[in-house]
Amino acid sequence: MKIKSLIFSVFLMMFVIGTGIANANGEKKPNTIYKVKVEVKELTNRIVEGKVRNHTIFVDQPTEFGGDNIAPTPPETLAFALGACVVSAGRLIAIQKKLDVDSIQAIVESELDFARALGISKKKRAGFSGFKIVVKINSNMSIKQKQAFLKEIETKCPMCDNLQNQTPINYELRE
Repeated sequence: MKIKSLIFSVFLMMFVIGTGIANANGEKKPNTIYKVKVEVKELTNRIVEGKVRNHTIFVDQPTEFGGDNIAPTPPETLAFALGACVVSAGRLIAIQKKLDVDSIQAIVESELDFARALGISKKKRAGFSGFKIVVKINSNMSIKQKQAFLKEIETKCPMCDNLQNQTPINYELRE
């Protein structure tokens, strides 16, 4: 794990420094923008395929909802993305601060009420009711240090930010 962390740190520094752009004073400022583009399309039955960079992701529905149950649902992938981002952000912070963290784990829990999606009721929201994230930090840090570390993860995790703050969504119809 230590070698992977070192390689990642070197790559991150090369990426941020190497992609720097000059400001008005000629000083290089790191380019920290990371553009994301995911292309999504229907396949057979309820299966959906997403392509991002050179990766393919699938989502499906349980058989109770007419799917084949071969992949997680879209809300399950959102919960996964949230947990994965907490773990990844934690690892990045540990690398940056040279913290001795052996491992980070997250369990994400929530629930959905499908009443709105099924057209039964418009009283409840269509999305998650909220999230509970249980984080385990395997480290020799004290409980107080782990709490501070978790608080820093909360403030730097991109998925946490997107879910805690309104993020504009613009729709465009193409023919």
